[in-house]
Amino acid sequence: MAKGDKDTSKDDDNNAVEIVFFKSDSCAFCPRAEEVITDMMEDFGESALKLTIINVSENPETAEDYGVFALPTTMIGGVSVTGIPEPEILMKMILGSKISSRRGVFSE
Repeated sequence: MAKGDKDTSKDDDNNAVEIVFFKSDSCAFCPRAEEVITDMMEDFGESALKLTIINVSENPETAEDYGVFALPTTMIGGVSVTGIPEPEILMKMILGSKISSRRGVFSE
């Protein structure tokens, strides 16, 4: 993980869905978007989700590597949403990621 990025997961459980959140120090909407994400994480419980926060003010190359050019951006299971995410959209992204990961297990 690059300097300035932080991983807020409490548990490195392989079954946890990873949420990657891109923000910057100058982004007016990023604090509210992060609040929506952390509220959603509380609903799921600590071990179900893993949050990685990437501050593009400190690591612009990381955002480029992910193809992120607008902030805030939330990425779950390869699907991204820009702006303040609606809780319902986050829920669908999380559940979709869980279903996709289970299909991989059953199809082997």
